[in-house]
Amino acid sequence: MYVILGGAYNGKRAYVKALVAKLPEKELVVCEGILPRIEKVTENKRFIISDFEQIILPYLDEPEEQAAQRIFEHIAEISGQAEVFCICADTSRGVVPLERGARQLRDTCGRLYQKLCNEAETVIRVWYGIPQFLKGEHDGKN
Repeated sequence: MYVILGGAYNGKRAYVKALVAKLPEKELVVCEGILPRIEKVTENKRFIISDFEQIILPYLDEPEEQAAQRIFEHIAEISGQAEVFCICADTSRGVVPLERGARQLRDTCGRLYQKLCNEAETVIRVWYGIPQFLKGEHDGKN
């Protein structure tokens, strides 16, 4: 699993698009704001999952840790069968929202991102289009 993280509109999607273009051909499935259905996962597919804020919204009635764990387990199951790229946007910049729902959304995202980064083989922060490898190897061509 790859996790690509960074601020909003910092070039994460463009970086993933360029990275995927260098990899062997597989069917590309882009999931923006939704999780892929497990029964649709095969090893000849590559998944790009993004817009985690939208993915988390239906889980806001659950405790943060429980919601993050459920979403993480779903993604981990997918990554056990296919290649997965998670694009994680830090939209809060460390600011704690005053509104309870917004705060819960931010905190659940943070808990989920920690789980994804811990599990991922490769973690890359993209800052204004420049990749910085935080975890894993790269070939020096990126």
